[in-house]
Amino acid sequence: MGTLLVKPWKNNNQYNSGYGKWYMIAHPNPILDVEVLGYHIALDSGVERTKVAEITRAIVKQIDELLCNGHAIRIPHLGLLKLGVTSKGEENATDFKAGKDIKDLHLILVPDKEIKKELKDMKFEKFFYEDALEKTKDKE
Repeated sequence: MGTLLVKPWKNNNQYNSGYGKWYMIAHPNPILDVEVLGYHIALDSGVERTKVAEITRAIVKQIDELLCNGHAIRIPHLGLLKLGVTSKGEENATDFKAGKDIKDLHLILVPDKEIKKELKDMKFEKFFYEDALEKTKDKE
């Protein structure tokens, strides 16, 4: 299993019960695009890279279209992709107006059991920007 970089983050939201406390949040490695994903798939599958890129773009297009039409999509060994909403609270269900009360739409990934098990075995490494800057200076 891999290693996830985490970095300290201070909660500056004075209305939150954790105000002023420090937490660890995930710091992603460089974000990979569909082309790089296609390259990795081609290495694993032996399929020509250009074909993998075409298929990957088609999969992304279809996932987008299906999600936007209200479908949830189960991807074996990964999880369930679905849309979620955040809404304003109302006193009564009859007072709710979707166009007015829905504040945010977001994508949710509910991981499969295999992924959950792998995530439990993941290692964590603390990441500080200052350390990264020092490493960059050392290479110069």
